[in-house]
Amino acid sequence: MLGMLFAVGLAIDTGQLFNGRRTAQEAADAAAFAGAVVLYQHGSAAQAISAATADAALNGYSTDVPTSGTTVTVSSPPTSGSFSGNASYVEVVIASPVRTSLVPQQAGLTTVRARAVAGNVTGNSAYAVMALDRTCTSGDVSLSSQGQLEVDGGDILINSCSSSAGQNSGNLNIHSPYGTDVVGNVTGSGWNATPGHAVEADPFAGIAKPSTNGLSTYTPSCSGTNQPGIYTTAFSSNCDYVLGAGTYILKGGGISLQGNSSLTAVGVTLFLTNSNYPASGGSCATLALNGNNQTTLSAPTSGTYAGMLIWQDSVCTGALSIGGNGQIASTGTIYAPSASVVGNGSNAQVTCSQIVAKKFDTQNASFHLTYSAGTTYQGTIPALVE
Repeated sequence: MLGMLFAVGLAIDTGQLFNGRRTAQEAADAAAFAGAVVLYQHGSAAQAISAATADAALNGYSTDVPTSGTTVTVSSPPTSGSFSGNASYVEVVIASPVRTSLVPQQAGLTTVRARAVAGNVTGNSAYAVMALDRTCTSGDVSLSSQGQLEVDGGDILINSCSSSAGQNSGNLNIHSPYGTDVVGNVTGSGWNATPGHAVEADPFAGIAKPSTNGLSTYTPSCSGTNQPGIYTTAFSSNCDYVLGAGTYILKGGGISLQGNSSLTAVGVTLFLTNSNYPASGGSCATLALNGNNQTTLSAPTSGTYAGMLIWQDSVCTGALSIGGNGQIASTGTIYAPSASVVGNGSNAQVTCSQIVAKKFDTQNASFHLTYSAGTTYQGTIPALVE
C-alpha cells in the first residue's frame, strides 16, 4: 500500500513539474515574440528587452518579487544557441521554482527552466505567383487563348476556393518539380495542381510603407536621369525615361507609357499610392505599359526594399496593366495586394521574378517568371525560432 501511495504521489508531483515547465515555456514564448515584434517595428534592442520583460510579467513571471525565486533573463542579441550574437533576435530564459509536497521524500522546491528565441525571419513564401484573393472567385489566375505563362524556380499559389480558381485556355508551362497549390481547383492543363491547399497569408502585409520625410518632389523628365523622390504627375510622354537608383513615391500619377516610349531603371522601387499620401484619400497612381514600349527594370539589391520592384499601395485597387506590343524585362517582386496584375497586347513579352497580387491574368501576353530569393523581396516577419 505504501508503495502504491508513493507511486501515485510521484505521478502527481511529476504532473506538477510538467505543468510548471509548460506554463513557463508558454510565457517565455510569448515574451520572446513580443520582443521580436518590437525589433520588426524597428525598435532598439533595449526597447525589445523591455517589451519582453513586461510581457513575461503579465504572465506571472517577474524578478520584481525577490522572495518568489523566479528569474527572467532577456537578451538581445541572444547569448546562446543558433542565433547567438544576432541582433535581429531576442532570447528569454525563465527559471521558476515549483513546490512538490505530496511525497515527503520529494517535498521542497524544484526549479524548472524554459527558454525561447524569437526574431525576424524571411517572410517570402517562395511562390513565383501568389493570387491572394480569398473569395471563391473563378479565374484568379487566368490564361486567355493566346496567353502564355512559363514559371521556373517556384510554385503558383491560388487562395480562391472556386472549383475553377485557375483557368488555362492558353499555354502554361510550370517547370518540374514545381506546380500549383490551390484552395479550390483548376481547369485546363499544365497546372500540376494540389487542390485543397490551406489558404496562405499575404507575406508582405506588414511591410512599412516608404516615408516622405525629407524627399523632394519632381516632375518627370524626358532628358537626363530622373531622381528618386516624390512624383505627383505621371510618366506619360512618348519619350525615353531613365530613372536613377532609389525609391520613387508615385502619388496619383504613375506610369503610362504609350507609342514608342521606353523606361530604363536600375535599382529602383516604384511605390504607387494615392495623391494625398501619407494621408488618406485622393486618386491612386496607375501603371500601364502600353504601345511599343521597351521597358527594363530591376529592383534594389540591398537596403530596406531589396528585391521590391513595383509595389502598389493596398488602398489602391486599379489593375496594373503590363504589356502592349513591347518588351518588358524586369527583375524583382511585383506586389499589388488589392489589385490584379493584367497582361495586355498579343505581342507583349514580359519577364519578371515574382508576382504577388490579388489576381493575375495574362490575357494574351506572354509572361516568363523565374523566382529566386536573390532577386525578389524577402522581407521579414516575427516568429519563434527556438
